[in-house]
Formats: sequence, structure tokens, C-alpha cells
Amino acid sequence: NAGGVSMISQSGGVGMSIMNHMTKEGIGLNKFISIGNALDTSAEDLLEYLIEDEGTQIIFMYLEGINDGRRLMKLAKRSPKPVLVFKSNVGKLGHNIAASHTGALSSDDQVVEAAFHQCGITRVHDVTTLSNYMKTLRLPPLTGNRLAIISRSGGHAIIAADACEKTGFTLSEFPQEFIQEIEKHFRASVIKLTNPLDLGDILDLDVYRRIVSETLVRENVDGVVFLHTSVDKTERNNNAKLIGSLARLCQEQNKPIAIYLSAGEDEVDSLMEQFDFPIFTRIVETFQALKLSHDHSQIIAGTSRKDEPKVFSVNHKRVDELLGLGLSDNRNLLLDEAMEVLGQYGVPTVTSAVAISGIEAQKVAESIGYPVAMKLISEDVLHKSDVGGVELNLTSGTAVEQAYDKMMVRIHASYPKAKLDGVMIQSMVAGGRELIVGGRQDKQFGPVVLVGMGGVFVEIFEEATIRVAPISEREARAMVDELKGAQILQGARGQEKFDIDALVEVILRISQLLVEFPQISELDINPLRIKPENKGCIALDARIILN
Repeated sequence: NAGGVSMISQSGGVGMSIMNHMTKEGIGLNKFISIGNALDTSAEDLLEYLIEDEGTQIIFMYLEGINDGRRLMKLAKRSPKPVLVFKSNVGKLGHNIAASHTGALSSDDQVVEAAFHQCGITRVHDVTTLSNYMKTLRLPPLTGNRLAIISRSGGHAIIAADACEKTGFTLSEFPQEFIQEIEKHFRASVIKLTNPLDLGDILDLDVYRRIVSETLVRENVDGVVFLHTSVDKTERNNNAKLIGSLARLCQEQNKPIAIYLSAGEDEVDSLMEQFDFPIFTRIVETFQALKLSHDHSQIIAGTSRKDEPKVFSVNHKRVDELLGLGLSDNRNLLLDEAMEVLGQYGVPTVTSAVAISGIEAQKVAESIGYPVAMKLISEDVLHKSDVGGVELNLTSGTAVEQAYDKMMVRIHASYPKAKLDGVMIQSMVAGGRELIVGGRQDKQFGPVVLVGMGGVFVEIFEEATIRVAPISEREARAMVDELKGAQILQGARGQEKFDIDALVEVILRISQLLVEFPQISELDINPLRIKPENKGCIALDARIILN
């Protein structure tokens, strides 16, 4: 039967396979468009068409590549219809080795994942999940997380309660007077009623419908999971009548009823063909699909907000000059130049100065004040800490001069042809936590910004959150909240809180920098030291790679 799902596929074969699976699951197709290499019409063109198409209620796209990522995001954000995407071709084979920490973290597929999250696209990775999502998105949206479970089988009710908890839902509490009304339908008082409601003592399927109706209308119930077991063939007509009545009830109340049916395959297929209403055949998948419905409604609520990125007053002229120096010499920015770019964009940087000899380094250290750090400046050495290009906690002039001499010997041994431009002497910054903030230009989505765990372990743990720039303050805060270490920054278990407001501002300033200067290919501040609440944060090191 014709349905409300329309499909765009970059593979005709994959599209046909998905169509066959949809037919098996009772999901009606509206339009199927196979675009192949898309020589004259892009997937984005067709997405725009389907958004306006009256017959399309759900849009599915199978993509092996993305042509215009920013246009795809813009269209998905304004779409009132759910957009599901199966994006393949995500392996790391063939990808160039990233030049910087940031490049290693934000692989193409990680950017795709972040972009889809930002614009409300639901990503799927297999056909079973896809069909379950297509089913649940045909139901009214699940706007809250309070569920009622009604089951014909006590065993199914227990399994469902476990699945409910694992997917993050809560079970609505029922007052005693409501329970007493339900008990009137029972033949005996042997089953203790609660949520889940075990209706094993009731044989009249018409009573099931009334109980579901009385449950669904309750204010503290956002949706109902109805678990039904077909006892024998004599119930087939009554089962069909029950499902038809629940489908109408679902639309009348504008709340979802997710139906799980345990029955013979022929009966399930017959009911799926008879009713344009989703039927699930696995309990866990029923709850996973409802979670998608709930998450999707939250994402749509977020993407509908018109949060404008904050624009800071910065010195564009000086940044343009600094980038021009690197581009004219066909090199990346030196450490001191990168740190100055950050300063011109209002990112706090550690007190520092450049020296080109051991004696000069000693004088600079004395003017800054001990203890100090010493860092190599060279366009030919990208990861200076890996080759002994960083010395910390130098507490005297003698220590500084000796450290300089030893560093030059080490670097010449590792990079005999490297051009060395001196060292940067910096004051040591104590306390706080180390983070990384950075970004890069993505070939599909343009500038992207990231924040994550910093220091030398950044590539070991690969823990970062990503957004396509420019971003709003709300999105920057969400990036911080999504970090695994967010609770530490927020002062978990009585520990001191860190200055998240200052961190958010740095993220926003880097987002603006990457948007306004696309000649910056990759950038990272590693580490960015975040201090306790109201004490700010400070960039201790930076790398800027130019196109």
C-alpha cells in the first residue's frame, strides 16, 4: 500500500533492498528516487522537493557521500518532517593521516555525526533500526518520558519494565482510585496491579481497549506500550478489531501507543497489511523506537530555536597580516604567531616572549619571573613535545640556559635540516584542568569546532565533542555538557567548580575565527587551562595550520 515514506538513494540496489524490507514490515512507500552519481540533480535538491511534497510524511536518504553539507543542514533544520539518513562509506581506510591533534579527532564521519545532531537528522546504521524508526515516527510524537505498560502477559510486562529502564524512561504512577477502577474488570483479585499493568486475568479484548483508553488520557502518561499475545487462531478477528481501535485512539488523543504483538508470522503480516499502523515484534526494539521518537521531539524543539551566534569585536587586520606571513612563505604559523592570533581574538594567553639564544632566553625568563616553561619554535617540527622540544618548571637562569643548549642538540639530532626559529619562554601556570579547544575546515561542512580532554592524552582517549560553526552560546554549553568529564568541571561530589562560562566564551571565539578566516585549515589550543569558577581560562599552547 502507498504510505508516507519517501526515499532518496545513491544506490539503486540498496534502495530496492530497503523497499523490500519496508514491504515486509508493513511500511508503505510514497516515492523512491535513485540518483546514482547525481550528475545533474543532487540529494539536497531532492530533499528540498520532498520537504514540500504533500504525499511525503517521512524522508529517508541513503548516502555514500555528501555534496553540500551546509545546505543539507539548512534544509533539515527547516523540515517539519522527520529526516532519516543511512550514511555509509565511513571507514578510515584511505583517509589521509591528520596533521594535527584536531585533525585526528574530527574525522569525516565524526563531523557528519555532529552535523546531523545539530540539524535534527536521525542517523541509522542498519535496516532493522531504520524500519523501527519509520514505524515510531508514524505515531504521534512522544514529548515526555513517562510511560504506561499494559500487558496480557506478566512475563512480557517484566521484560518490558527492564527495557523501559534501560532506555531511560520512567513508569507513571497510578493513584489507588485508578487501580480500583481497573480491578473491576478482573475475574479474581490474584494479580497485584501497578505499572506495568498485567491484564492476564482478563479475556475480553474489548476491556483491553477501554483500559488503554483510560490510561492514555491521564495527564502523567506521555505514551503507552501495549504488549499483546495472540492465544490462538480463534482470536484473529478480535485482534484485528483491537488493533484498529487502538490506532484510532492513538490519533484521537495525539499520544503514541506502541503495540508489541506476539503471534504467528502469517497473522502479523496480515495485520500489518490490513492496518497502516506500526506493529513491533520485539519488546526491546519497541522501547528503542520510542526513545527515538522522544529524542527526535527534543531535537526538533532545539533546532527550532533561533539562537544567533555571538559576534565579538576583534582585530581582523592584524590576524590577516599574521596569516599572510605564513601563506607568503608557504608555511604554517609559528608558535608565537599562533598565540598572537588567539590574543587578537580575545582568547586569554599565557605571558610569554621569544628568545633566539640561551643568554636571551635567560634574560626573558628573569623579566617574566620564575618558574618558566621553554618551548621550541620551528615551522618544521609539528609535535614539539614528542622530540624534547618542551621544558617545564625551569627555576633559574642557569637552568634556562642549559635547557636551551640541550634542546637545540636534541632537535638537531632528530631534525638535522629543520629551521629553528628560537624558543618561547612562558610563565608557568599552576592549578586548573587541561582541555583542548580547536577546529578545522571540513570539505563537506566547512568550519567545525571542538572541545575535549586536553594535554598529551588527547589522542589516546579521543574524547571530544564537535559542532559545525558558527555556533550559539547554547550549542557551546551543550558541547561542554556532553563531555565525559563535564561533571568534574561542574564540581561533582563537592569538588570545586571550574569556570565553564570562560570556557564557553573561548569556544565561541574560536568558532568565529574559523568562520571568518577559512584559510586556517586546522587549529588547536592544547592545552587550554581552565581555572576555578570566576577565574577564567588561559591558552598555554597553540597550533595553526594553513591551507
